[in-house]
Amino acid sequence: MTLVSLFQFSLCFKSPRAPQSCGVFVCPFFWLFFSLFFSQAVWSAKTVELQANLDTKLSATDQIKASFGKYSIESPKHFETHDSGKFEHIRLVEDKELESAFVFYLRRDIDGDRDKKWPKGKERQRIEIKGYQSSPDPMKAGNAENHQIEWYLKIEKSFRINKEFCHFFQLKAVGTKNTDDPLLTLSGVMDHGEPQLQLQWWSGHDSGRVFLVDWEKCKDKWLRCECVANYSKKGSIHFSLFSLDGKIKFKKQFKNLQTWRDGFDFIRPKWGIYRSLAKEKNRLNQQDQIWMNNFSIRKF
Repeated sequence: MTLVSLFQFSLCFKSPRAPQSCGVFVCPFFWLFFSLFFSQAVWSAKTVELQANLDTKLSATDQIKASFGKYSIESPKHFETHDSGKFEHIRLVEDKELESAFVFYLRRDIDGDRDKKWPKGKERQRIEIKGYQSSPDPMKAGNAENHQIEWYLKIEKSFRINKEFCHFFQLKAVGTKNTDDPLLTLSGVMDHGEPQLQLQWWSGHDSGRVFLVDWEKCKDKWLRCECVANYSKKGSIHFSLFSLDGKIKFKKQFKNLQTWRDGFDFIRPKWGIYRSLAKEKNRLNQQDQIWMNNFSIRKF
């Protein structure tokens, strides 16, 4: 029901205190319907959601594009020639806990980083989904705005990492300068020889790492992730991670971070696998995968 039809609907009621007058200002039914409709409309306008749906003919990539935008997928599928693009880097699967999920695949010796050709020593590959310039508005936040980003992640039990970077989530800026470093990443990291899941953050000329959980303990289980970020010269990031089996519980608050820098146009989330192939490539599996689902992005 539109706001116009609600207004017309209200005219059908007479005020018990003023039988000869009728309209929006005296009709309690109008204000009830208006408040319910308007609050829902405002919330929907500032929230983007994505859930894997098995009860549709739409493919995984079509479902992602329908929610995040036509060019929201960064996949080597678009540029490879080895198999004429027949390999699906994102697929829909059934899941016993969440009922359904998106699976993201990367092949070590075949896939690259979109159409980029990195110089020797900087090779990398990715399969990511993201917010971008033409995404729905909640996918992009500006100075003095806030993001609340939620999703579920499961890392395949055989997934291997090495000493190079391997990101599963990024808060990344788009703009004219100062956009090389992300603001925050959720990453698989070898730290002093110990494999682990970490948060990594960048603030101006400063950066840091925070241990989340041992690598072997975080795999093969659903992790509910939430990131709430305020973007400003003295911003903040709240991050939480909980496993559905209750064995992993983590909360961290970062204050006084420079989460907005000169040259930024907007900040957007990115999810998937983005990793380096520069060194120790042979320590990685020939194919790795992660599951994700239940994305919710709200701007306020």
